[in-house]
Amino acid sequence: MSLTQALNVARSGLSVTALQTDLVSRNIANSTTEGFARKSADLITTKYGSVAVSSVDRSVSTMLQRLDRENESKLTKDSTVSDGLSAFTDFLGQPSDETSPAAMIAGLHDAVVTLAGMPSEEAAQIQVVTVAKQVAENLNDLSANLSDIQQEVERNIRYDVVSVNEALQNIATFNQKILRSEEGSAVQAEYMDQMDLLLDEVAGYMDIQIVSTEDGTVNLYTGGGTELVVGTRTKTITYDSVAGTLAAGGIDITPGGATRGISQGSLSGLFELKLERLPEIGAQLDSLAANLISSMETANPFGATGTGLFTDAGAVFDAAAVDGLAARIQVNAEADSSAGGDAAILQSGGIATTPAGDSTFVDAMLDAFTQPVTVATAGLGTGLTLIDLAPTMVTYQQSARAAAEADTLATQTAGETISASRENYEGVSIDDEMQKLLVIEQSYAANARVMTSVNEMLDTLMAAFG
Repeated sequence: MSLTQALNVARSGLSVTALQTDLVSRNIANSTTEGFARKSADLITTKYGSVAVSSVDRSVSTMLQRLDRENESKLTKDSTVSDGLSAFTDFLGQPSDETSPAAMIAGLHDAVVTLAGMPSEEAAQIQVVTVAKQVAENLNDLSANLSDIQQEVERNIRYDVVSVNEALQNIATFNQKILRSEEGSAVQAEYMDQMDLLLDEVAGYMDIQIVSTEDGTVNLYTGGGTELVVGTRTKTITYDSVAGTLAAGGIDITPGGATRGISQGSLSGLFELKLERLPEIGAQLDSLAANLISSMETANPFGATGTGLFTDAGAVFDAAAVDGLAARIQVNAEADSSAGGDAAILQSGGIATTPAGDSTFVDAMLDAFTQPVTVATAGLGTGLTLIDLAPTMVTYQQSARAAAEADTLATQTAGETISASRENYEGVSIDDEMQKLLVIEQSYAANARVMTSVNEMLDTLMAAFG
């Protein structure tokens, strides 16, 4: 080997160690940075004997990334559904809670039992009306709480759509940056780190498919195969709140319906709440209100218009107007002294000739609690009585919440192992990096020594021929 060749080899060695030192320094500095993947230089030997960096490698596993993103999509869906159900059931309470509709209707039943034993007792009559007002107000409050949750779901869908579109635009931007950067360079590797963070973010909103290209860019599709990002082009996600649909570039990707849609992620969970879970709760609340109004109206229609203890905002029960009834149910003003009525109408049935002490109408109200309900129970089952309906509804909703929480916990537990494996694979060990630094330092010293020796030999030769 000539002195010139030796000099070039040593110089290339110093250049490579400088890059290696920079990479190790970056690894250590970013050991706690989210999304940072450990990097190392891939070295080759040239035909002239010098060393060169062919590319900067990122320590990533596409399999672990895919599994982690799939789990993240499922976890965000499960937790979104669980959080939505919890927001309602926290307000609903357990069947035994004093503020739950189950306990309140049981209290109304007890008040009617007392009145049946002393139908002309004013205090007993007023107590029935008082408890009935609490029942109606409780259903009104539950309906209002459900409406608030539904509005929050609507807002979150809109927020998620905006966030997804922003992330998709950023993915297209980084595809462009990757194309413009030197292949295999440290800069390109940094761009790929940012790309992975964006892909992780999108996976939290929806299930996705990722296709990596030879030039380092990625193409992104929904779990059902609808195009989201191809190169530097993106498809805008749009939400139609009236139709309750989601689209990507005009193609329907609505969860639960579209064949090319999405099935996981927070957007899928929000749509499940919007289209299935919350409407079911609303239907059950309305069914409970409808059966209260209908049962009491049939048992004791004392109102001037044929209304009973409960009314639909003052009107008689209409089987075609059950939707939203839980928000409209109220106590008949003719029995409410605070509204100018008289609780004694419970005993008389609104008939002036009813003998004092006659319990016929009160007994009919009492019997109504143990008769099978006549209005559809919105999935709560058949053969239920009025006294059974409320605790069945509360138990049903609490069970749905418990199941959603169990699904979330199971997904989270399964995902922790995958996430830990991915973090260990991509993450930085300070001890390992310091050991690499020692090796690099030795390599640097050896190359520096070669250059020094070559320089001394050249000086000697120059002196000899001087």
